[in-house]
Amino acid sequence: MTNDTKPSAEEIARWERIKQDMLDRADVVAEFADDEREALNELRWTSMSISEDVNYLMDFCYNDVIEFCRAADFLCEEYSWNTSENEDKRDIGEKSLALAEALRSDAGDGPRLSYGQAKDFGGIYPRITGLLRTKPNKYQMERFAEHGITWEGEVDEH
Repeated sequence: MTNDTKPSAEEIARWERIKQDMLDRADVVAEFADDEREALNELRWTSMSISEDVNYLMDFCYNDVIEFCRAADFLCEEYSWNTSENEDKRDIGEKSLALAEALRSDAGDGPRLSYGQAKDFGGIYPRITGLLRTKPNKYQMERFAEHGITWEGEVDEH
């Protein structure tokens, strides 16, 4: 233990919640089909790329736009992410589908994609990364130990 004071019940409960959240996400991620995981990774990386374009006020890469829309549509049409009971999946699905629809509208005769909407691409990548975070890192393992919480399974070496 790196701290000589005994952790409070609230601190222990907080770290237990963190552990349980990781276990719950691991259960969700374990159920992904291969094509679902592939679409999610495509959505993750294209959202990051488009977000960088927004931040630097650059035109979007056409391929990123197409792949983003394709991945969002696939996750929502084939796996119902936008209506999922899982809050993380539903949030990712709703936001990515809304952005895909805004991109299509902007490309057609609909309203232009607003700067505020474009900034929303920056929120997709961290949401997906958070969903995929299913192993504690070294810091979290130290906090688990300090609070008497055991972890059985893989650990992120970072």
